[in-house]
Amino acid sequence: MKTEIELGHLATIHHQRAIKKLLFGLEALYVAGKIALEPLPETDIDPGNPESKCPDLILQDEEKATVPVIIEIATNRGWKTDFAKLRRLMDETEYGIEEGFVLNFEKGEWHKYSKSKGVVEGRPSWSDVLQVDLDTLL
Repeated sequence: MKTEIELGHLATIHHQRAIKKLLFGLEALYVAGKIALEPLPETDIDPGNPESKCPDLILQDEEKATVPVIIEIATNRGWKTDFAKLRRLMDETEYGIEEGFVLNFEKGEWHKYSKSKGVVEGRPSWSDVLQVDLDTLL
């Protein structure tokens, strides 16, 4: 695994690459009918609201107008901050977010927060909502 100094300006490339892999993998599952939620990159959770949050990936339920799953991609230095923001977003809003994930792409570590279970330690890349191990998409 590369250190943060070695990554330098490449951190953005690695960040976008992780988003791309997850998006393509999730889109393939969506098109094949294996998941019911549509994956969208860098999309406002509440379009039109100037204070709306824009996670790296959302998985939306078009019929219910909810966003049951959100995913953030972070560096080793930033994952804790992203995880704290994700928890606040889930606990303090009514967007229907059931699961939130943060991938520390530098270490290949997943962190999961569930609205019903709190911080999930075991199998943090597993989505109960999607019935998919997100790590397999990388």
